[in-house]
Amino acid sequence: MSLEPLLQRAGLLPELRLLVITAVAIWRADWPELQQAAQLGRQRGQPRADFEEVLLQAVLFCGFPRVVTAFEQLASVWPATTPPGGGGLPPAEQAAAGRALFAGIYGRNTQAVHSLLAGFHQEFHDFVLQAAYGRILTRPHLDATRRELLAVALLAAQGQERQFLGHARGARTFGATDAQLHEVLLTALRDEAAATSWFARVR
Repeated sequence: MSLEPLLQRAGLLPELRLLVITAVAIWRADWPELQQAAQLGRQRGQPRADFEEVLLQAVLFCGFPRVVTAFEQLASVWPATTPPGGGGLPPAEQAAAGRALFAGIYGRNTQAVHSLLAGFHQEFHDFVLQAAYGRILTRPHLDATRRELLAVALLAAQGQERQFLGHARGARTFGATDAQLHEVLLTALRDEAAATSWFARVR
């Protein structure tokens, strides 16, 4: 299916919409759509690093095996001149930045979410704070607004309502508009009624 009709919709920049499409394609293992999104991004002059960052973030939402395949698919249509690397905050800054981002997303519920994660397993809590937030989600190439919108798309596609609500509020905290949230949901779900239903949960 051509992605051009989606890219022509108002409410979301085409460059960001391509990243949402890429993220959800990884979750669905829809490799032709990932390839199409990457090809369109390349044709439009979008940085390859945009897509690399989506794939790195997708490790947290989709798991290692899918992301291995996603990198293979990206390389098949957009080979890197040299293997990419780096791009994260200096290691000494990651922990504090991760805690600040976590607090920015969860606001007054921050301590409750800390307690919830630690109650599951302390190692799980520490992984989420140190690896997910400190190392990946604070990578500066994509700002917090775009990263939260990607999280919203993936969590809606996965049907994870509680986590979706947290990250939808986080997206708003970092400046996402209602139009952006709705268009992200429509792009992720490809169904107006479903997008409207999910959007209504955060109004």
